[in-house]
Amino acid sequence: MGLFNSTVLDLAIGIVFVYLLLAIICTTVNEWIAGITSVRAKTLAKGIQQLLDQQKGSDPTRSFLEEFYAHPLISGMLTPGKAVSDGHPSYLPSRTFATAVMDLATKGKPGAIAFADLENGAKNLPDGDVKTALLALLQNASGDLGRAQKNIEQWFDDTMERASGWYKRRTQLVTVCVAVVLTIATNADTMRIAHVLWTNGTLRATIVEKAKNRTETGKEEASRTESVEYPDKNNPQKPVFKPSPDELNALKPLVGWTGQNLRDWRQWPSRLLGWTLSIIAISLGAPFWFDTLNKLMNIRNAGQKPKKSDDRSNGGASPGAGTASARQPQTPVTGVSGS
Repeated sequence: MGLFNSTVLDLAIGIVFVYLLLAIICTTVNEWIAGITSVRAKTLAKGIQQLLDQQKGSDPTRSFLEEFYAHPLISGMLTPGKAVSDGHPSYLPSRTFATAVMDLATKGKPGAIAFADLENGAKNLPDGDVKTALLALLQNASGDLGRAQKNIEQWFDDTMERASGWYKRRTQLVTVCVAVVLTIATNADTMRIAHVLWTNGTLRATIVEKAKNRTETGKEEASRTESVEYPDKNNPQKPVFKPSPDELNALKPLVGWTGQNLRDWRQWPSRLLGWTLSIIAISLGAPFWFDTLNKLMNIRNAGQKPKKSDDRSNGGASPGAGTASARQPQTPVTGVSGS
């Protein structure tokens, strides 16, 4: 039969599907930890502090950073009754940041402002990093206020990209730790999973069908949980990609400690190898495995042989018509983008 639609390919699909579900669970736990520790808010606060901290405000008794958080556009995003460090938002639109900075630079001048107002306001700021940065950004605006605002927004976005790197490094460490705990707690042994799928054709067929359903319906975005990324700077989205109860039930024959003989030392080398493979796989993240699963399913679908037409069952229709219908390609499913 070859590779296409073969037992080997179905085995690969089954293992990848298990990796995908475990990676989604790992991502969910990671997101829960991030929410408990407010790590996104802290990362954003650190990035803003890097931008504005080395600058005195128009009020000699306050820093520009303090004035920024006191601005109505920003203070309205803070949790009422809490300090900035505790009530900081997790996301801040770049346009809100730019508008607040421009308003502070022009000292809250009522009504519409012109480019000259912003330039003079920046020049009148006390010496500091914000003043230096604003003047540099205004030089490239060619006297256009709209372009000046875009430059300030880009200044913020560039810093948030660096903050994204800080968050990714921390999150990757947490992901590995969660993957270790999840793998051992569920006994997600790749070697055992592969053996069960290889020897149990009925279960393998069930898992492949679940994988097929996932690729047909799982078009939601699954990452953006592992990094501070802003695909749309003013409308960040939270993950909605979750395993269904049926998918979790399908995992039961493949993972778990039921019936495991922990005293048989001969099984431990294989078990440790299986755990190691699972930990590495889970740490790669759900987007990676979703994309891989899509590719394998497309290979499997492309390799299916067209059904032969039966002259007696189709009322004498042309055999070519039946073959053409069977050869209609399945629409590829868009993969989930990576983090």
